[in-house]
Amino acid sequence: MRIAPLSYAAVLMAGVVSTSAIGQMHEPEGPLVRTDGRFHDVAMQVVLWQMPEAGGDAPFRLPLIVDGPWSLVDPTSLIAEVHAGSALVERKTAEDFKRPDAVGELDVRVPMTTAARAPITVTVQGRFAVWSSALDESVAGTIGWPASWPSDARRFLTSEPLIESSNEAIMQAVEATVGPDPQAWGAPLAVAKRLTQAACAQFQSDGAHLVHGPNQTMRGINVDGALMALQRGGGSEADLVCLVVSVLRAAGIPARPVIGVGSKQSPRRGEFTVWAECFLPEAGWVPIEPDLLRRRGVGTRAITQIWRGFGDCPELDDVVPLCWSFAGDDGGDAYEAWAGWTWARLAPTAPFPLDVETGQFRVGDRVLVTGQANLHSSVQFHTINKGRPKGQIASPWREADPTPITTP
Repeated sequence: MRIAPLSYAAVLMAGVVSTSAIGQMHEPEGPLVRTDGRFHDVAMQVVLWQMPEAGGDAPFRLPLIVDGPWSLVDPTSLIAEVHAGSALVERKTAEDFKRPDAVGELDVRVPMTTAARAPITVTVQGRFAVWSSALDESVAGTIGWPASWPSDARRFLTSEPLIESSNEAIMQAVEATVGPDPQAWGAPLAVAKRLTQAACAQFQSDGAHLVHGPNQTMRGINVDGALMALQRGGGSEADLVCLVVSVLRAAGIPARPVIGVGSKQSPRRGEFTVWAECFLPEAGWVPIEPDLLRRRGVGTRAITQIWRGFGDCPELDDVVPLCWSFAGDDGGDAYEAWAGWTWARLAPTAPFPLDVETGQFRVGDRVLVTGQANLHSSVQFHTINKGRPKGQIASPWREADPTPITTP
């Protein structure tokens, strides 16, 4: 698939930007910094063969990170299209969407079609500037607990599907690791590292990070959630991310999963990949790569040591952040697998995610058989490396008239 040409017109290159009424500052600060950056052109293509039971009136939605701590999306590059068969039935650009919310997510919402022509193909594409990260722990380790967390971080303290931070078993695991009062145990960075270490050290990976359909087409992310991971003592790398995020939230530290895609420079090129972030006062959102930490034996490392994969993430610019949720809101509109985007549940009474070996299930008056061709959704990513940014890039989303970001 060819990615449409993008505009490279005007440039915003100053390190200081207006933060008027349009959102809050999201860049890291103090001991946490952006390092090497990279531009990626990314197209996400979702192919659908079956109407959901409730019909096709609901929109396709993707809570896209456009103004995040480690990435920016060029507003002039953002395009979302819906095709029925080969016919274009809907096309949206950034001008058609509202501004991103306080944390930097844009609700990419596109009307779907009820046309009988199949397949329905949804494509979302744009140019992403992404950065790696570095954390000065000699400074970050001295930062204490805040009197209250910033408003845009508090959203990431509560329990949600797959992140069961209020579950008693999760809270007991936190208490067993850092005691009944995490704030008395140590500073936020120390608590975050100790809880991450405990989660990674006790976790056995099953190696399966994706769910596939027939012919090994990618459908979504293999994830059962934090509670299941705790009970089993293992699971997928996404389950480990959920567990880390859950114990951090249970300890009172804002944390969130990051669902992204690997670029051509990444071992996960063209595939979903998942990592985590936790919020540190006076620093911002610290990237965490739990599966890397597990593979590097973090269980035997002192928390006073610098860990590659906790704040120090030199290869973070090889992955492109897409969203901070496995399926938006409460996940009730996820189609048939956890994949970041939503439409409507294909079959509300069938097991979710659908297993290719489940058997027959009903969607209204239709009887469908899992594993059958032209049933399961599929997701494809197309990425092109467009070089490295020159200088600092200000967020174009905080200006009255969003402008392009630059390429070399």
